Amino acid sequence: MMPERLAVSVSELNEYARRLMAADPLLRNLEVTGEISGWKDHVSGHKYFAMKDDHARVQCVMFRQNALTLSFRPSDGMRVTVKASASIFERDGSFQLYVTEMRKDGEGELFLRFEQLKRALMAEGLFDPARKREIPFFPKVIGVVTSRTGAVIRDILHVVRRRNPNVGVLLAPCSVQGPAAAGEIVDAIARLNDTGIPDVLLVGRGGGSIEDLWPFNEEIVARAIAASRIPVISCVGHETDFTVADFVADLRAPTPSAAAELAVPVLKDLQERLDALTWRLTGALHAGQQLRRARLEKLSASAALSMPQKILLDERRARINELSARLAAGMEAKRIAARRRLEGEATALRTLNPNRVLERGYAIVERQDCIVSDAEMLSPGENIRIKMRGGQIGARVTEAADGHREHDV
Repeated sequence: MMPERLAVSVSELNEYARRLMAADPLLRNLEVTGEISGWKDHVSGHKYFAMKDDHARVQCVMFRQNALTLSFRPSDGMRVTVKASASIFERDGSFQLYVTEMRKDGEGELFLRFEQLKRALMAEGLFDPARKREIPFFPKVIGVVTSRTGAVIRDILHVVRRRNPNVGVLLAPCSVQGPAAAGEIVDAIARLNDTGIPDVLLVGRGGGSIEDLWPFNEEIVARAIAASRIPVISCVGHETDFTVADFVADLRAPTPSAAAELAVPVLKDLQERLDALTWRLTGALHAGQQLRRARLEKLSASAALSMPQKILLDERRARINELSARLAAGMEAKRIAARRRLEGEATALRTLNPNRVLERGYAIVERQDCIVSDAEMLSPGENIRIKMRGGQIGARVTEAADGHREHDV
């Protein structure tokens, strides 16, 4: 006869299986590739989802402290590779992966470099919210660091002109993709800081793969943003894209168009808000005066008042009427003065707008992405770009004589 075995409880069975799996070196340190399914953000900050392929699926959990390291927003259908340990959730007896890291499938080495730099700069304090500066509420000029030919600058100009056409836009063009891009981005940020003209910088590009966005993950770009004397809004890629530049910048915008909206308030809204606040304040003060006047009228109507008391009430009533009239006139004068100041700022912005200069028949000359302010800056044989009303043309300097240079289009 076979010896009788003692029955184990369900809890004991699940615990035994969990210990066996925990002792397996392979299951303690897995890399698994698959497609995300059923992604769920829990209020606790934990992430629950499944990973699947054509033949199977496995449940996964990523606890809050690990989820904070994500550099992108996972979603259903996205192919990812995760680092995880496999175990059994004892209560339900369910097999699942406990995920500690996640990257988009195929990013491999670049993703690891991204994580290493992010951790190093975080430890240095470059992501600290305390060092981030406030974005100016009413900028006169915004500086833009992006490609001259991409859709980004067109989108930003469209948003700025719609919200407040009096705000100037100063472009420092640069490459935003390729091996030379990081250095050009750094130079563009430095050039705008050297001018001292912009009140805020928008640094970014449109969407793309991690390879396309990589210049914004370079350490020299991160440090240039951190060192900028002008506040920086990063606007790299789409809403789901994150780069090191986003963490270092004073403010991160999900898209370049959103960055322009964050930087430039709507002029009409400011005017309407000013009027509304003025009328609310005037109404509150007027209501207070009316209440005091009503109390005086009630006291004045009392038969128990002596003649001196009535004389004092009459004087108080006259004083209140005088103050009410002066208050109303003063508030109206302040409202008009504030409105005029706002309109004056708008006029000053219109005067500073370089497009106004072009409309009067003048032109702007550029050389290698910088504005030529003096003829002595140019030499024969140089290529230049001339901006004028209606467009721009390319030209070459052919001769210099007596401080004057002729340009051959």
